[in-house]
Amino acid sequence: MRQYLITIYLAIFSQTMVLAQAAISGTISDQKGEPLIGANVYLRDTYDGATSDVDGRFSFDTYESGEQVLVISFVGFEPMELSLIVGQDNHFSVKLKEAFNTIDAVTISAGSFEASDKKKVVVLQSLDIATTAGATADITGALNTLPGTQTVGESGRLFVRGGTADETKIYVDGVEASNYYGASANNIPTRSRFSPFLFKGTFFSTGGYSAEYGQALSSALILNTLDVDPVSKVDISIMSLGLEAGVTKAWEEQSLYAKVGYINLNPYNHLIDQRVDWKQGVVDWNTNVAYKKNLRNGGKLKALAMGNASGMSLEQETILNPSGINAIGVDNKNGFISANLELPAGADDNVYIGVSSAWNEDHLHYNETEILRPTFNQHLKAKYVHEFAPQTILNTGLEFYYQHFKETITDSVAFGFNYNQTNTAAFAELDQYLTQNLVVRLGGRLFHLSRPEAFRFSPRISMAYKLDEHAQVSLASGLFYQAPGSEYLKMTDELDQQQAAHYILNYQRIKDNKVFRVETYLKDYDNLVRFSHPYDPDTFSSDGEGYAYGLDVFWRDRGGIENIDYWISYSWMKSERLYLDYPEKTEPGFTSAHNFSFVIKRFFPQLKSQMGATYSFTSGRPYENPNLDGFNESRTEGYHDLSFNIAYLPSPRVILYASATNLLGSDQIFGYNYANQPGQTGEYASEAIRLPAKRFLFVGCFITIGAFNNQLENL
Repeated sequence: MRQYLITIYLAIFSQTMVLAQAAISGTISDQKGEPLIGANVYLRDTYDGATSDVDGRFSFDTYESGEQVLVISFVGFEPMELSLIVGQDNHFSVKLKEAFNTIDAVTISAGSFEASDKKKVVVLQSLDIATTAGATADITGALNTLPGTQTVGESGRLFVRGGTADETKIYVDGVEASNYYGASANNIPTRSRFSPFLFKGTFFSTGGYSAEYGQALSSALILNTLDVDPVSKVDISIMSLGLEAGVTKAWEEQSLYAKVGYINLNPYNHLIDQRVDWKQGVVDWNTNVAYKKNLRNGGKLKALAMGNASGMSLEQETILNPSGINAIGVDNKNGFISANLELPAGADDNVYIGVSSAWNEDHLHYNETEILRPTFNQHLKAKYVHEFAPQTILNTGLEFYYQHFKETITDSVAFGFNYNQTNTAAFAELDQYLTQNLVVRLGGRLFHLSRPEAFRFSPRISMAYKLDEHAQVSLASGLFYQAPGSEYLKMTDELDQQQAAHYILNYQRIKDNKVFRVETYLKDYDNLVRFSHPYDPDTFSSDGEGYAYGLDVFWRDRGGIENIDYWISYSWMKSERLYLDYPEKTEPGFTSAHNFSFVIKRFFPQLKSQMGATYSFTSGRPYENPNLDGFNESRTEGYHDLSFNIAYLPSPRVILYASATNLLGSDQIFGYNYANQPGQTGEYASEAIRLPAKRFLFVGCFITIGAFNNQLENL
């Protein structure tokens, strides 16, 4: 009897177990249908589950009953939860969506070169700029080795994709840096007032840039200053051109930096043969003060103040003056102040407030004419960045610009110009990651300008698609506006806003510190300034037009060959304009069809040194020869420049540096000036536009006292 009861009990129990057990199965794949191997599948708050096999299939049994939640998760994908009722048809076909990762997500690269501590690839760091042969530690000089730029040697400024130097705006920590270049005379190249070592990051856009920035037809150069200095130190620079001394004082979460410098080119001009008669070489006094503080709430405060006073005077032989001499004098005083505050506003928001003020006074002497030109510029900016989700970011802001321009010209009589200009703008830009491999940026800029009176909306759109782990394609387009320059606005306010439409297609591949970029573009200009006489405002109009299109190629290898860093850039461009006093649409005199640069740096760790060389080539530029038919039909010879530099570290605190430009002594001619009247033979006499000297030589010793970074590791 006992055995019979046990048999009945076991039969009932086994039948109960069979009835309570249920199977759950299915397949797991990504959005493309590819199976996911090793995905976790389980019922929430239970131990029942399984992992997917090589075909993405899973299957497990459960003794749970009723309504349950099935959880599916896999690394790199968004988890999914499905409701089910145990015992019903529990077979599932699941497609997981790739999770968003800000580190691996695609970034828009059309029209932009970026170097910062946040990016996986750095194009040009501060030390890159300082050690690029031919750049002479000038930001602009180094950028001229990148595609999309044109070498205009007699200027020293940035000319980008068929645009004038005035079509590029420069920003420091988000606010405009007016009077970015130092004062100079005609055909005497200038350089930036800012040291590259002030900045941690450089964003150089050759077109299609963010709606956050405006009033630039061609490009934007955005410089971000260093954060809080970690150590106190003293820097001393002894150079063939002058002296500099800087002191950095670091405290906990804040630092103060102050520098003074003195440059005097008179001894140099006496040693090196010059094509002009320097009565006084460039003499410059300058100072920088920078304060930075990390706030307790995670915010940052930065302030920068700069000032300099410089002067020069020279005499140039010329056919344009009956005396045969042009006497030129330039005295300049300049001041720049900027401050900005970044504050977190919750977990997903950020607030930025910035201000800059720039004062500049040029005192020019040209033969018997004297020009006094003081200007004042101010920029106020506030923006708010909100992250709705890692895939959706909104950047909005307001800006206010103010400019005061005054000019007094004294010749036989005195007369002057005076005007004020304001610009109020609002911008908004949305970054939407549709997937981790696809991002779209939509933006617009609405502004009101007081002189010339204008109310405009500037739409912007760009997008990027990640082809694989290393490569992507990007598109960018938009409308860009810029007011005519002060040389026109001082005479009339009846002009319109100049306009350029940008269309850019970019391919970029980055792998193992190697960068390859190819980009094609089209710029369509409208409302450019035209006149028949530059001093008669009644002849001014905004009827000008033009275009520029071309192809840019860039390759950089940082480490593929041991201890060698090199890059190659090439640009081809076609540009024509009908503007100023041009009688027909033609290539402007500052453009060139072909621009090529090869930069190489060789590091010698055992010798604690680095050697570098840069070769640059620019094809001939058009110029107007009144002795020939047509307009701007003549071409200069091609521009060639081979430059060299060397840096040696005899100790970790000392760097010895030397550089030379145009080692081969090429006769670089940038155009010709012609006499106003023909001579006895009916021909117009001409003179070539050249640099004051064939070569530029520099020697310096840079000393760091106190705590310091290992300069050898930096090199």
